[in-house]
Amino acid sequence: MGRKNSPSARKELVELITNYEAAKAEERQIYLDGDQLADIADWYATERKFAEAQEVISYGLHLHPGSTDLLIEQAYLYLDTQKLQKAKTVAAAITEEYEPDVKMLKAELLLNEGNLEEAQELLNSIEDADDLVTITDIVYLFLDLGYPENAKEWLEKGKSRYADEQDYLALTADYLFATHQTEVAIEAYNKLIDKAPYNPSYWMGLAKCHFIEENVDKTIEACDFALAADENYGEAYAYKAHSFFYLNNSDEAIENYRKAIKYKSIPPELGYMFMGLSYANKEEWQKADDYYTKVIDCFEKEGDRDSILLIDTYTSKAFALSHLQRYEEAHQLCDKAKKLGPDEGLIYLTEGKVYLAEEMEDLASEAFQKAMELNPGVEMCYMVASTYSENDYLYDAKEYYEMAYKLDPKYELVTEKLSVLCLMSNEIEDFFKYNSECKSPLGLDVIEDLLASPNHREEDEKTLKEVLKRMKKENKKKGK
Repeated sequence: MGRKNSPSARKELVELITNYEAAKAEERQIYLDGDQLADIADWYATERKFAEAQEVISYGLHLHPGSTDLLIEQAYLYLDTQKLQKAKTVAAAITEEYEPDVKMLKAELLLNEGNLEEAQELLNSIEDADDLVTITDIVYLFLDLGYPENAKEWLEKGKSRYADEQDYLALTADYLFATHQTEVAIEAYNKLIDKAPYNPSYWMGLAKCHFIEENVDKTIEACDFALAADENYGEAYAYKAHSFFYLNNSDEAIENYRKAIKYKSIPPELGYMFMGLSYANKEEWQKADDYYTKVIDCFEKEGDRDSILLIDTYTSKAFALSHLQRYEEAHQLCDKAKKLGPDEGLIYLTEGKVYLAEEMEDLASEAFQKAMELNPGVEMCYMVASTYSENDYLYDAKEYYEMAYKLDPKYELVTEKLSVLCLMSNEIEDFFKYNSECKSPLGLDVIEDLLASPNHREEDEKTLKEVLKRMKKENKKKGK
């Protein structure tokens, strides 16, 4: 969550942390003011070093009992670690309740509980509530907690006074992006870049907009400009990594995920997960398995065993292990995933994939049926069909693609898949039916190439010739 406890200069913070850590390593006492210790704790929390942050706060409160800065930091730390009740207890113990930082904290606690009206009253009572710094903090607070309309109200409050200021334009751009107004946000970020072309945060704002628009080439370009301004700007590495992952460029994705983890712009467990998936895309199954293990180690270290990401990790690792022919371990991971998410159909989809790798078709079929039972709909149906197709169970694949087609004839590439499978099954009428509905139907040139290929099956030749004959006849009718 947003904090206002930060020293005026980064250099001062670096010196504070260096002195504190040196004293800690030498096991000697060091005296620092409450606000200085709060800044150190804030830095640790930002780096996701929650245990270290708590240690600093505890040490600080021993030196400065009742310090407002430290109690605020303690409350935010509890919020960061999902301990809302403890955060409320700490906030209630702060005596300087009229301080703006205290009101911001208490407003955030109220918003976390859905008490919007009380939070608004508290924020309106802040001294200098019309100051741009205060408006900025409040806008981000409402955006972070899912109150875009209230964020807009506070943004409008500053318009007449700050409209021409760069910081206000930056706030407006971030608001537009957060509320999915990407085209207007892109215009705003470009204006900011014209004003300050070496500001990496403006380039990152532009990069995020392009990423949402799935324009990954422009995303990468904007990230490169951000890194040209600051080569340590970790968020740029994270978005470059996501973009390369989207493009199936696994090597570049892996390299950028490494840097994103190094610069603390992405939680290690998430970065390792994407690295594992990238190695899986390369079919380097042992390396994929190694990184999935790293993800699990992160969760065990943090004591978090309920995350949805952990379920995804178990299933992804199980799939990797099936390629390494370690089937028993794969099934054990599926069982672990079921305990965390008993109603998650994707677990049974993975289990079915493992059974297919073992050539246990009946057990695979049962697992897929369970997956469909838990997650009925075209998406799961299509994934089961694709799994069968990838494993050369073409009859079963066609059956599930037909089910998907009945649920949604325009879903993904379902008509393309069916037209090819019908052609392979010598079902000419169904081929023409599905092919006519494809966005990119198979044409004469494709059929001619198949016939000319020395690799086509002899049993398909009669079908291919009949299809070719009908296509030529239809084209003649159309005057082609």
